[in-house]
Formats: sequence, C-alpha cells, structure tokens
Amino acid sequence: MHRQFIPAIAAMFMAAATPSFAEIAPIPAQKNWVDAKRQVTLNDGLTVSYVEMGPPDGQPILLLHGYTDNSRSWSLLAPHLDGRRLIAMDLRGHGDSDAPICCYGIDSLASDVNAFMEALGIEQADVVGHSLGSMTAATLAAYHPEKVDELVLISTSAYLPKEAGDWLWDNVPALQRPIDPDGEFMMNWYWNPTPVDEGFLKRERTESAAAPEVTWMGVLRSLGLTDWSRIAGRIKAPTMILWGDQDSLFDATSQDHIKTVLPDAKYGTYAGHGHNMFWEIPQQVGADITQFLGQ
Repeated sequence: MHRQFIPAIAAMFMAAATPSFAEIAPIPAQKNWVDAKRQVTLNDGLTVSYVEMGPPDGQPILLLHGYTDNSRSWSLLAPHLDGRRLIAMDLRGHGDSDAPICCYGIDSLASDVNAFMEALGIEQADVVGHSLGSMTAATLAAYHPEKVDELVLISTSAYLPKEAGDWLWDNVPALQRPIDPDGEFMMNWYWNPTPVDEGFLKRERTESAAAPEVTWMGVLRSLGLTDWSRIAGRIKAPTMILWGDQDSLFDATSQDHIKTVLPDAKYGTYAGHGHNMFWEIPQQVGADITQFLGQ
C-alpha cells in the first residue's frame, strides 16, 4: 500500500470508532429518569448525580432544584427550553447524590455547584434555580459572578418566612420513617393549586420521601439562619424573578422584600399558580425564561 494512503485510512477508522459528541441528549421519560443520571466526583470527594439534555455544544443552562426535590424536578420544563444544553443537578443529600452529615446551608450548596461546574469544565452558564435552588443560585452568582451569565430565580425569597418555617418545624422533625409518599404531609408538601401530571408527582413524592433525615433536617436548620439579602449587591448577572401568587411557602411579603433586594431584576407573577408553577404551566414559564435568556 502506498504510504500516503495510510494516514487517510487510519483517520477513517478512527472516525468510525469515535462516538459523535454533537449528538443531542434526549429528555428522559419519567420511567427512565434515574437510569439517565450520570455521576461526577467533586474536588472534595463528594459524588454528585446529574442529568444532561440537549446539544452538548449548546449554551449551558444549569438547573438547581428545590428542597427534597432532585433533577427530575426539571423534567416538565426541559422540553420548553429547546436548543440549550441543560444540566440538572441533584444537590447534595438529594436524589442520587451523596448525603454527608454536614452541611446543608446555601453557602455549602453554592460551593458544590461551583465545584460541579469546574468538574464538568463549564466556565460560565445561565443558572435557573427553584426555591432552595434559587437561593443557592443567588449565592453562587454573588460569590462567583464570573460563573453566572444570566440568572433566573423561580419561587425565591431571601429568607424563610415565619409562617412557612413554623409549619415545617411543626411537621418535619415529627415525620415517621419510612415516610409515606402518599401521606397527609407529603400530599400537602406537593400541593399545587392547578393540576400537575400525577405520574410525575407520584415519582417526585416517592423520591422526596426517600431523602435521608440528614437532608430534611439539615436544610431546615440551615434555612432558619438564611438571609442572602446581605450579599445580593454582589450579584452582577441580569436577573429574572418568577413567582406564583398562590405560593404557600414564600408569601407576598417576602416578594415585596425581594424586590428591594434586587431592584433591577425583571419580575413576573403568575396569577392563580403556586410555588411549583413551572410544573403547572411549564410551556408558559419555559417561554418566559427563553425570552429573557435570549435578550
């Protein structure tokens, strides 16, 4: 064989043997969600699970879920964030990520997210957070402004309102384990003022009920000491805040406060919808997020 043909033939074989890294990762079906999770170990030894969807070369959106939820929380919204690389984490203690004894404050969670981005080689991303995830996202944006391009805070507050905190303290420490995913507390915990797909909610309740006690109590104890308004001035990313006016955890007073904390943020209210409005009306919320991130 002539020498000049050898490199060309070798390149052909290599191309055939190498997988295409441009292949779009599909959004897993609900029944396949757990099997679609990948894992990465952070620089401190914590192993974190996540689901990646969309084109791997797309602009990344990092998705951070709420208290006792996991990456599945984004499964209804993901189809409406088309064309973007979506990376949905399981925060520490949630889903299939490690659940260490300590620590569950939003500073520790934000540190995990920063290390997660480093582990995946993500220099900068748009970050979308819900509830606890929104507090974590805001903290990340304040501590590491170079990492956050644009910021979306869904059902957020700078602090845990007293009424919500009292309800949680009256119920969470008293939960009997194993927690019944269809018991009164869990049904209230996942209450929504308008219908949400029950197949999705059943899996959410089951996985949330299985979260270890260290997660339930670790987050609750930390939230009682949380007020990230003191670092909000360090947030440089353009920010959008979304809230449902039937939110049973973060009340209207907390929203008046957040408007003073982030006065330049774009603010949107969904009348008749609750804390999980992105489950109730994912198409509308997805369109609003997409429009904001595309500006």
